Amino acid sequence: MKLTRFAALALTIALAAGCAGCSSAPAGQTEGTLPAPVIADTEGSEETLRESEPSVSDSETASFAEKNISEVKDAEGGKLVIWSYDPEFKKILEKYSPVKDYEYVEYPANEYFRRLDAAIATGKAPDIFLCGFDQVKEYAESVNTLSINDIGISNKSCKDMYDYSLRMSCDSSGNIKGLAWELMPSAVFYQRSLAQQYLGSSEPDKVSGYFSTWNAFITAARHVSLESDGSVRIVSGTDDVFKSYMGNRTTAWKTEGKLTIDASCDTYFSFAKAMNSEKLSFDAARGSDVWKAGMRNKTVLSYWGPLSLARSQGFGLDSTRVKKANPTSGDWGIVAAPDAFAWGGSWIMVSSDCDMRKSCADIINALCCDRNNLKEMLSGGMSDFVNSRSVMKEASLDPRYNFAWLGGQNPYTVLASSAEQINVGTIGPDDAKINDIFCRIVNIYVADGLKTVKDAKATFREILIEKKIVSG
Repeated sequence: MKLTRFAALALTIALAAGCAGCSSAPAGQTEGTLPAPVIADTEGSEETLRESEPSVSDSETASFAEKNISEVKDAEGGKLVIWSYDPEFKKILEKYSPVKDYEYVEYPANEYFRRLDAAIATGKAPDIFLCGFDQVKEYAESVNTLSINDIGISNKSCKDMYDYSLRMSCDSSGNIKGLAWELMPSAVFYQRSLAQQYLGSSEPDKVSGYFSTWNAFITAARHVSLESDGSVRIVSGTDDVFKSYMGNRTTAWKTEGKLTIDASCDTYFSFAKAMNSEKLSFDAARGSDVWKAGMRNKTVLSYWGPLSLARSQGFGLDSTRVKKANPTSGDWGIVAAPDAFAWGGSWIMVSSDCDMRKSCADIINALCCDRNNLKEMLSGGMSDFVNSRSVMKEASLDPRYNFAWLGGQNPYTVLASSAEQINVGTIGPDDAKINDIFCRIVNIYVADGLKTVKDAKATFREILIEKKIVSG
């Protein structure tokens, strides 16, 4: 088989699909019991899924690089230019920026980075630009961005920020290239009435055990599917769990340009195969109509993501934020995922062409480093989770955040803990592209388009080589 030719065909077939595959009838379950959390791999042997262990913050074992801080100035007669793809950023600038004279340019998200790259390539880059979780590492590694030290901000200004937010925006030499005011640590939102019916409890301290490890999760998934005769599934599709499962790899995708397939990738093939072959999800792609329907029709027990997901117009749990609230609002709780993960965030970066360095520093200090501003952003609803460990710790203890739409639970007790545990040490500039291709390969494999894990991994490698993402 010529893998490059087959891979191109396989990816074409999978374009409309997410990380899930096709399903068939469940097997090997006993009515009324929680089956043993062991799944068969593709080669006919059995292996247990990897267990979750708390990650250790990188800041405990390493430090960031820091350049000498010197006074910075704006070019005389210069004009500060700011680019964004997020309408909310404009509102935050208008409220908190000490610099009022600037040109603000906003592009739709689907064309923003293409325009940004073109502007950088032609020497017409904006002074400040916004960046998301999937792109920040790429721009951090670029010579086209300045470190925070280059614009006069010291590393001490970041001491209250979450470690992963800084690791995401530092280059390979440890220079911090951007700061975030808003983060999106994520967790598991579960429907209490379904948890009570199928897991035996609706309370977070009891439900959390079913999501504490991947073994516990798939055991619970089998139980929910069996007890409901397939009318209820623990998740809508494996898209929801992918970032948690893969987010804490112990090795990077690329090592000196060559592909490294972490052990967690091997177990994910088995995990996805079990989820699909046993009908443990509805095989719905994230964002699809089927995926959205499960939020309201009591057929999906859990959804995974940041607080902004629960408050979105589509989910509609928070009646104060949406035009039409979800009829199940108040019937939800939140627990930690098996592995801590993030689903977004907002970083501010400065281009190397910038001649307005003082103004850039003033804005970044005000939006990302000023604790009072961050606290007000949170309490005023301009951000769901700010990049201040002390502010979020206070919020986790504040009864004002015991939300009725979340059954009276304070989500920050879970999300703040998740943010402390997120490990991004293996993430590289090409991760978003590699993850997308890996997801599609898994989708083809679980649908039996690739017969063995060995074939799937070989095809995955061949595609990455063909696309010049890796060298081998």
